[in-house]
Amino acid sequence: MISSSTLIVIVLVLIACVAAIAIIQKREQEKALLRQKIAQYRYRANQASSILGNFSQTPIGAEARFILMQYALANLKAITKLSPADAKLQASIAQLQTSMQSPQSPVDNQRLVIPGDLAQITRQVNNLSTLAKFILKLHKSNMAQAGKVSPAVSRIMSLISESKICAYIQQGKEALSKHEYVPAQRSFIFAQQMLHKIANKNERLTQLEVELQELIKSSPSQAMNTELTLNENDSSEQSAVQSGDQDDGLFGPRKKW
Repeated sequence: MISSSTLIVIVLVLIACVAAIAIIQKREQEKALLRQKIAQYRYRANQASSILGNFSQTPIGAEARFILMQYALANLKAITKLSPADAKLQASIAQLQTSMQSPQSPVDNQRLVIPGDLAQITRQVNNLSTLAKFILKLHKSNMAQAGKVSPAVSRIMSLISESKICAYIQQGKEALSKHEYVPAQRSFIFAQQMLHKIANKNERLTQLEVELQELIKSSPSQAMNTELTLNENDSSEQSAVQSGDQDDGLFGPRKKW
C-alpha cells in the first residue's frame, strides 16, 4: 500500500506540474498578445506609408503629408514601448522625424493632373475623398495635429472640386461628340455652377471659367470645335499618374503586416 507521505508527495508533484503548465500557457498567451499588438501598430504605420506612396504624384500638400507621417510615427513609437531593442525600428523613427521637418513634396507645387478617362477621374475623386475622411478620422482620435487638419482637408477638397469640374466638362465634350446637345449643355452648366462656388481659383480654373462662359453661349457646331484647357501636363506625367491608379484603391493592395 502507498503510504500517506508518498501520496502527499505525488499530489504535490501533480500540483506543481499543473501550476508549471498554467504559468507556461500564461506566458505564451502574453507573448501572443504582444506579437498581435506589435503587428497592429506595424500595420497602421505601413498603412500610412502606403497612402503617402499612393499620393506621391498628387499635390495633396505638406499638411496632409505631415499628418500621415505623424500617424506612422505614433505607431512606430508605440512598438518601441513593446519592443525597445529593435534597432531597425529606431532607424525608421529617426528617418520619419527628419522627413517631418520638411514634409512638402515637389509635386505639391505642381498642377493636379486630370486623367483623360472619366473612370480614372472617378477613381481619383474617390481616393481623395477617402483620404480626407481618413484625416478627419485621425483628428477625432487625437492622432493628427489640430492646426494642420483644416488646411489639409481644405486642400484635398479643392482637388476633389477641380477633378469633378473637369469630369463634368469631359462629360459635356463627350456628349457633344455624340450630338447630344442637351446633356452636354447640362454638364457644362454643372461645371460652371461649381466654378462659381470656388472663391480662390487656380490658373486652370480661372481659364476654364472664361472658356465655359463662351462655350455655353456658343452654338452646338461652334461648341464642338472648341478646345478647353483641361490639362497641359505632358503625356509621360499623365501616364505615370494613371498607372498609379491601377492598384486596389487608396491603401494599395490588401496586405497583412
